[in-house]
Amino acid sequence: MNKKSGVSLIETVIYVAILAVLIVFTVNTILTMSSVYARARLIRRVAFDSETALERVTREIRLASSVDDGASSFDVNPSRVVLNTIKSFEDPTPEIKEFYLSGSRLAFREGAGAEKFLTSDDTDVSSFVVNKIQTQHSQALKITLIIEASGGKNQISRNFYQTAILKGGY
Repeated sequence: MNKKSGVSLIETVIYVAILAVLIVFTVNTILTMSSVYARARLIRRVAFDSETALERVTREIRLASSVDDGASSFDVNPSRVVLNTIKSFEDPTPEIKEFYLSGSRLAFREGAGAEKFLTSDDTDVSSFVVNKIQTQHSQALKITLIIEASGGKNQISRNFYQTAILKGGY
């Protein structure tokens, strides 16, 4: 028997085709995972900024005794909220605190202090609307916040809502 060793051209083409399919599948999987990871990072960034901002605004509203209606603007985008409140639970010194949009970031100011930001510069606040809810016995503020973030081909926009009753409102 005459036995030939080696690989024929047809076998080589089949091996190359199988290898090409595996490489395309692997690259596609890596690109998909990378895109999903980038999108998850954006979602996490937006969620963190909204949680941080709404937590602070809610805490200050609950601590406030009243809202300065003349200096505040409600039911518009962007809203401005000026609260008559105290420094903290431990320090009952009266103080004014205000929340507003500065550029595309949610900002606040305590008394005559410097402007501080509640959202990072990696996200954009596209809407900050505050509605005043007044009843015979209580006063509350409803906050609507829309935060956006983008990176690469991904863009995320999420709406967040929070309502808080003023201390002086119940």
